[in-house]
Formats: sequence, C-alpha cells, structure tokens
Amino acid sequence: MKIAMPVKTAKADTAISPLFGHAKYFAFVDDEKIEIMKNPFDGGADVARWLADEGVQAVLTHHIGVKPFALLSQHGIACYYVGEGRVSIEEALKAFKKGELLEITDANVDQFARHTHKHAH
Repeated sequence: MKIAMPVKTAKADTAISPLFGHAKYFAFVDDEKIEIMKNPFDGGADVARWLADEGVQAVLTHHIGVKPFALLSQHGIACYYVGEGRVSIEEALKAFKKGELLEITDANVDQFARHTHKHAH
C-alpha cells in the first residue's frame, strides 16, 4: 500500500505538517521505503490530484480541506487523522499499522478542515 503524508522538511525524521495543500514536502511510503518529494503545487485540490496520479492509497494528515478530501475520496484514497502536536513519519506509520488512527469521512471531515469560510474565487 502506498501511503502519503504532508511533512515539514525533506529529512527522514521530519514531522507531519499541520498543512495539507500548502505543505512543502510529501513523504511517500511504499513497502517500508520512504521517499520525500517537494510538493510541486500550492493548494489542496492540485495536491489531491497529484497524490492520485502517484498511486497513493492512503493519506495520513493533521488537517485537510473539504475539497481535497472529496477529490481523494473520489479516487478511492482513504484519509486518516494522525492527532495533534508533533507526530513523526515513523510514529504515524506505527499507529496506522496498528489501526489506531481515526479515519476521516464525509461525516467528520469538517472537524479536520483548518478553516471553513468560503473563498471568493
């Protein structure tokens, strides 16, 4: 299973970023191999499409907007909440493998969005 996490830096011991679409980097984990890539986009919807194109099957995150969540869901990508505070890649993966992370769903996604106001685009 290929897992993606928004992260703060390109270092192996980095923490999960409180941002999703604006995170500077994403860690991709596939068969225990971790690869950190620079986020080429600046917004949740574009990032969601990128993760789908990369073949991601699960996202572990602190926060996610409603729109990127919906796009990920449309691609069959599950999202999980890692908790508040500093959470390392290793800690998030360990909790995920043990089934300890709360799945983000249509019913609860609003509590994981960093903001809920409407953008005038």
